[in-house]
Amino acid sequence: MRSVLGLAALAALAMLSCTGATGPPCFTQQPGYIYEDRDAIFVANTGSSSISAFQDVAFTPGYSEGGVCGSPFAVSAPPTALGGGISTPSSQIFDLIVLSAPEKTISLFSVDFVTSVLTGPVATVTTPYTPVAVAVWGYFFYVANAEGSVSAYQVSGKGAVVAELAGSPFPAGSGPVAIAAAEPGLLYVANSQSNNVTGYTLNPNTGAPTPLSDSPFPAGTTPSSIEVAPPTYPNGFGATLVIVTNARSNNVSVYSVSGAGGLTPVSGSPFAAGAAPTSSATGNYLPLRWVYVANSQSNNISGYSINDASGVLTPLASSPFPAGEQPLSVASAGAQFLYAANNGSNSLSVYSIDQSSGALTPVSGSPFPVGQSPGAVLYFQVPD
Repeated sequence: MRSVLGLAALAALAMLSCTGATGPPCFTQQPGYIYEDRDAIFVANTGSSSISAFQDVAFTPGYSEGGVCGSPFAVSAPPTALGGGISTPSSQIFDLIVLSAPEKTISLFSVDFVTSVLTGPVATVTTPYTPVAVAVWGYFFYVANAEGSVSAYQVSGKGAVVAELAGSPFPAGSGPVAIAAAEPGLLYVANSQSNNVTGYTLNPNTGAPTPLSDSPFPAGTTPSSIEVAPPTYPNGFGATLVIVTNARSNNVSVYSVSGAGGLTPVSGSPFAAGAAPTSSATGNYLPLRWVYVANSQSNNISGYSINDASGVLTPLASSPFPAGEQPLSVASAGAQFLYAANNGSNSLSVYSIDQSSGALTPVSGSPFPVGQSPGAVLYFQVPD
C-alpha cells in the first residue's frame, strides 16, 4: 500500500466509490499537490456489466478525499474475471485485463495510476473459447479456457496491440477454472473437472508454456481457485507455496514448490475449510503469516496461520469471520487489508488484518455497495 503525499487534511473515512451525485466529491488531483501512485481494488460486477473501483489508501482511518471518479465503469460485456498490475517482478502489463466468459472476449483498460480511473478498452480480443481466468507474466498474459486449454498472448504498444503466441492454445486439464503465474517463469492451472493442477515452465523469450515433466498434480474435489504464495512481487526468488481451494471437498490443498516447479503436498494437506471454498488470499508477503479462504455457501471467511518453514496451515482462534452473502472472491493488500466480493448481497466487505493475531475486523462502513452479482475482486498494484 502506498501513502499519499497530498497536502489535504485527512478527516473521516469517505465513501469510496462514487458517482458524484451523492456523498463526498470524487478524488481528483489538486493543483500544487504532489501525489504518489495509488494501488487500486477493482470489482467485476457480472450482473450489471460494470467494474467498481476503489483505492486502498481510502480505507485508512481519516481519509476524506473521496472515491474513484466515474465508478462503477460500464463495460460492453458482463465481466467475469480480472487480471493485471504488478503480480511478479517481471510484470510489464499495467492495464486492467477484463474477461467476459458469456461473450468470449478479453479487453484491456488503461488505469490512471493516481486516480484509478479506467479508460478504454484500449484493446479487445474475441476468442472462440470461454475465458475463465487470467494471469500475467512479463509482457505475456495467459487465459484459462473452460474447454480445457490455455491461450497465451503478448502485449505491446502500451497495451494497444495484443498478439496470440504461436501454438496457442496449449492443452490443460479438464475444466480449467483458475490460473496463476510465478517467478522464475512458472504457470499453474487448477482444473475443476479432472481434480488436478497442470504446471508449466514459461520460455523467457517467447512466453510459450511447456508442461512440467511430473504434471499434472492431484488436488481435491472440484478445485475452484489457485494462488501462488507469497505473491511473487516483491519476492524475486519465486513461489514458496501453491494454494488451491477445493469447492466440493470443502478444503484447501497446499503444496511446496520445488526448484523445477513441481508441487508436493505439505504435511496435513488438504486442510478443512467452510462450505464451498472458492478463493484464497495470503495476508502478507515475507515471511508468510496468514491465508484467508472465502466460503461461498457458509457465507464466511476461514483464516489460517502459515508455518513459514513447512507451509502447514493452522486455523486462527477467531476463525471463521462473517462475510456477506455468497463471497466468491478475496484479495489482499499485503498485510493491511482483505477484500471480499459478495455475489449474493452485491457488496464488498473490507477487513483490517490484526498484525499479531491475523484476526479480521470490518473497517468503518463495510460492506460497501457495488454493482450486481460481483464475481471477482482484484488488488491492482501499480508500478513504483
